[in-house]
Amino acid sequence: MNYGKLHRYFLRSVASQGVMSVAEAENLLNAVPGYQDEAIPIADLVKVINNQIKPFQQTIKITNDELTNEVVLVFLSLGFDDASKAQNIFNATELEFFRILIEQIMTTEARQITGIQAINLVGGMKSSFTKTDAQRLLNIWCKMRYLDKDQNNYALGVRAINEFEGYLRQNMPETIEECSLCKQIVFRGYNCPFCAVAIHTRCLNKYLEKVEKWPCCKVDFATSHLERLHSGENSRLSQTLQTTQLFDDASTEVEQTQESTEEMQGTQDIIPEISQRVSKKRKRQCD
Repeated sequence: MNYGKLHRYFLRSVASQGVMSVAEAENLLNAVPGYQDEAIPIADLVKVINNQIKPFQQTIKITNDELTNEVVLVFLSLGFDDASKAQNIFNATELEFFRILIEQIMTTEARQITGIQAINLVGGMKSSFTKTDAQRLLNIWCKMRYLDKDQNNYALGVRAINEFEGYLRQNMPETIEECSLCKQIVFRGYNCPFCAVAIHTRCLNKYLEKVEKWPCCKVDFATSHLERLHSGENSRLSQTLQTTQLFDDASTEVEQTQESTEEMQGTQDIIPEISQRVSKKRKRQCD
């Protein structure tokens, strides 16, 4: 199949939206005169388009959106070198805020932060950047599906999850964890409140259909565990402290307080600076 007008039209449509469900894509194509006569599968269209745009470090990926549970097409820009940065619609200061935001989201138990926490991240930036600027960008990134907003909490959207996976593995290895079940990076999920192992939301839900236990340590599962993780909004380091206290029933209250104080003193309260090439050595933050 040769690259032609239909492919260009479909590419522009997907790229302009950033994320499009397969159902939306089918409706779009069915409205094109003559398309139903050819009935070209979407996967075949995408394959031809990807061969055309590969030299520009761009691709369309067919994947699952964990938020909506839909099969979607995501337009991705995969380059992070100096040349690809020049093509980005966001300036260096805006990208700096985005990288700080990603790191903060990835180091919380539920992989999400509140709106107030997101806006306050501007205090850790070297560049001149206001809270108004931050809120404007948060709104834009939600529309572009780089972020998802659930009530007043921000999590990484399907576009960021797929576009920044390679970047995170290379530049922020200490901010990511792999699911104990599928061994992929956990962008939407939890750290077990008993052993602190990371698990995808989708993997946990599927596992619980068969066994009502945490798959990592086999402790009996209760929905109250997830409620505590959501309400706490603690970093994974804080969760480790809580887990230690949970199992250390023989310790006295004074000993527990001392342990927590020592842990707190060993961490930084500031958000570390994140440059284009982030240092691979990171210290966990404690809320």
